[in-house]
Amino acid sequence: MSGLSNVQIARLAADGRIERVARGATVPLDAPLVTIVAGAWFRVFRRAAFVRDVTLFLAKTGDFLAPGAVFGDRSAENGAQAIADAEVLYVPREAFDRHAAEDPSLYITVAANVGRRIARLQTKLEAFSRAGVEARVAGSLLEIIADFGVPVPGGIRIDLPLSQEDLAHLAGTSRESCSQAVAAFARAGLVSGGRLRGLIIADQAALEALLP
Repeated sequence: MSGLSNVQIARLAADGRIERVARGATVPLDAPLVTIVAGAWFRVFRRAAFVRDVTLFLAKTGDFLAPGAVFGDRSAENGAQAIADAEVLYVPREAFDRHAAEDPSLYITVAANVGRRIARLQTKLEAFSRAGVEARVAGSLLEIIADFGVPVPGGIRIDLPLSQEDLAHLAGTSRESCSQAVAAFARAGLVSGGRLRGLIIADQAALEALLP
């Protein structure tokens, strides 16, 4: 699902501001501003009782970090952490509405972002309630390649600078358990490549078969 185009981002930036965000830095999402990824990637998270936090979804350039702000709603997300040196665009809601009056596709993109996230969250909730660690990690890998996978000989490569901890947050488990699951997948020939960035999903169907 595509987000805003570079042209749309540039137009909105004329009435907003772009800030650089260092890798690992966190952007709060409680301000009454429309917040858009202007460069690189973020993980959007929510605090949870059983782990430090849970990654709700990964956002790329053109995605809305807190789409509820477009409609004046308070964000359900607690924050967004840059997984590489990144840029974020802040736009006052009134300015966004003016641009959307001239370009209604902005609202369509917001709706698409929300719809995609609702579907992902429903899947995640089901996995957390019914699935073990390996199934949750498998589901997270499948989610990543759906948005950031690059077809290569031998499978689909993850083209995203994720760490094992990032994957653990997405799967709702510990880093150690996540590493053990990925190692088990490698031994079974489901993945190859060592480090998470550049990891090749060699048997997508086998990972899908692990899902509840």
